[in-house]
Amino acid sequence: MKTIKLPYKTNEDLTSILKQYSNVVRYSYNRFLEGKTENDIRKLCKLLNNIDLLNSWLIQCGIKDGKAIQTRFKNEKVIFGGKYNLINRLKNKISKEDYQLKRLCPINIQGEELKQGNRSFKLDIIENNQIVFKLSKNKHIELKLPNLRNNIKKELFKLQRFNEVKQNQKGYTYSIRFDLNNIYISFEEFKEEPIKLNENRYLGIDLNPDTIGISVLENDKVIHTQEFSLKPIFSKILNEKLSSKSDRMKYFQNKLKFETFEISKSISLIAKQFNCKFVFIEDLHFKDSSQIKISNRKNKNLWKRKLFINNLTKRLNILGIKLYSVNPAYSSFIGNLQYDYTDAVNASIEIARRGYEYRIKKNNKGFYPILWVKHQWKEMATKYTDWKKFFTEVKNLKLKYRVSLEECQKTFKVFQQNSTSKSMVLNYVFYD
Repeated sequence: MKTIKLPYKTNEDLTSILKQYSNVVRYSYNRFLEGKTENDIRKLCKLLNNIDLLNSWLIQCGIKDGKAIQTRFKNEKVIFGGKYNLINRLKNKISKEDYQLKRLCPINIQGEELKQGNRSFKLDIIENNQIVFKLSKNKHIELKLPNLRNNIKKELFKLQRFNEVKQNQKGYTYSIRFDLNNIYISFEEFKEEPIKLNENRYLGIDLNPDTIGISVLENDKVIHTQEFSLKPIFSKILNEKLSSKSDRMKYFQNKLKFETFEISKSISLIAKQFNCKFVFIEDLHFKDSSQIKISNRKNKNLWKRKLFINNLTKRLNILGIKLYSVNPAYSSFIGNLQYDYTDAVNASIEIARRGYEYRIKKNNKGFYPILWVKHQWKEMATKYTDWKKFFTEVKNLKLKYRVSLEECQKTFKVFQQNSTSKSMVLNYVFYD
C-alpha cells in the first residue's frame, strides 16, 4: 500500500463530525474490552444520542476502528490523545479545549471496489484539485488540496481516472483518513498495463459553444463519429433570459461546467478505446468572429472552451496521447462538401485529416485535400481547383452547404445515448 499525506482546507467546520466519530471509536473500543461482539455494538450504537451527524457507514467504520485498537493493544489501557498530552492537561499546560481536540480520532473510511473506489469520497482532482467528502446525500464537503507536485498529481490523476466508472462497476480501491489538518490517501501501487496506441489512428475535434463534433480515422478512413450537443442547456438559458447574478443562472453555469468535464472525459475514453495515438483540435486563434458561432454576448460567457481544452489536455497526457492544435480554415466548408454527417462531425473529419497530414506526416501540400465534393455539388466543383475560390463562390451565391441532423438521418442511423437521466447533453452516435 502507498499512502499520500496532504494538508487540506475547507469552508466547513469538521470538529463536530470528528468529535462524534471519536465518540463511536472510544465507545466501541470499551465495549470490545467488555467482550461484546461487533453485531452487539452496532445495535448499541443506535441508542447513542451524540452521533446524529454520522451516517450508518461512518458509524460502521468507527466501530471497526475501535475493534482495530482493541485488537492491537489487547488488554493494555489505551489513552486516547496520548499519555504526553494527558500529563500536560493534568499540569494545566494545555487547556481543556485543546486537550479535547488532541483526543480526536481521525475519520478512517475503507475503500470498496463496487463503490467507485470509496463510497464516502469522490476524487475531483483533475477538474478542481479537491476531494469531496460525501457526508450524506444532501451534504457534500469540499476538501481543497494544495498545489500538487507532478509525481503526486500523476498518481492521483490515475486514481481518479480508474474510478470514473458507473455505480456497481469495479473501481480501484482507496482508503481515506483525515483529521482537522491533513488527509491521507492510501491505495495499492498501480499495475496499469501500458496502452498500445495505433500510430495510424487519430481523433479530430470540432469545437462550437453548444456543439462538439468528433471523429476517429485510420489512414483517412472514418471508423467512428459522434456529436455532443449542449443545446438543451443553452436554449433554457437564452429562453428564460436569466440574469447573470441569479441563482438559476449560477445553477446552469455549474451545470455547463460539469457537462463540459463529462464530455472531455468521454472523448478521452473514446481516444483510449480506439487506441488513438494523436488527437487534433481546432486552434480558434485562426478563426475570425464571423466563423465562431457566437450569436451574442451571453453565449460568449457560456462557452467553456478553455475549461474543456485544459481538462482534455490533462486527461490525454495521463494516457500518453498527444494533442495538437490545427488551423481550421475552411474545415467546416470542406468537411460538409465531402461527408454527410452533421456539420460539427464533418468539420472534425477534415481537422483530423489535416492534422495527421500536416502536423504528423509533415506534408505541407496536405493542408487542403484534393478538391472533390459529394454528389449534388460535383458539377459545380469541376470549375475550381482551389478550395478558397470555391468557398468564395458558394458564399457569394448564398448556397447552403452545412448538413443538419435531420439531413444526416437520411443517410446514417443515428443513435442517441445519454450518460444519465439527468444529463442535459444530447449525445449522437452515427452508424452506416
